[in-house]
Amino acid sequence: MNIHRFTIGIDIGKTAGAFAIQEAGEIKTFQMPKIGTELDYQAIYQLLEPYEAGNGMCVFEDLGVIFGSSKATALSMGHQAGAIEMACIALSIPFVKVKAKVWQKEMFIGIEEIQRMSKKKMVRDTKAMALMAVKRRFPKLKLTFGTVAKVPHDGLVDAVLMSEFAKSL
Repeated sequence: MNIHRFTIGIDIGKTAGAFAIQEAGEIKTFQMPKIGTELDYQAIYQLLEPYEAGNGMCVFEDLGVIFGSSKATALSMGHQAGAIEMACIALSIPFVKVKAKVWQKEMFIGIEEIQRMSKKKMVRDTKAMALMAVKRRFPKLKLTFGTVAKVPHDGLVDAVLMSEFAKSL
């Protein structure tokens, strides 16, 4: 296991989140900044800027085809991933793109399989399993943005686990 001064996990998507943890234990959570309904790439760059050329690692998903999603969604998510990658390159932040199944396999160790009904068949509920994994690792971490939200933010939950996964790289 490598020792990084910081690890950053970024969930890709317009309702995504990011999570950074410093070696000293300082934690920062970010909701992806937007202008209207579009991501604000300049603000994302500014969020990553404090980590410029540091001894750390950024992890975000290596996107594949999402069954049932539109071409517009696939194009948008690919654009977002490319922008995050370019920000890391410009800031000399080491990064790894990883398939969801890869980081989930490691982060779900010790988590009981949770299933849910989807289109008349049982499927693995990775969102519930991810939430359970985060609550075990960070029992006091606020998993919402703002003061009104009560439901944990899916993007933040995934970002936390990707940041934790980065510690093993």
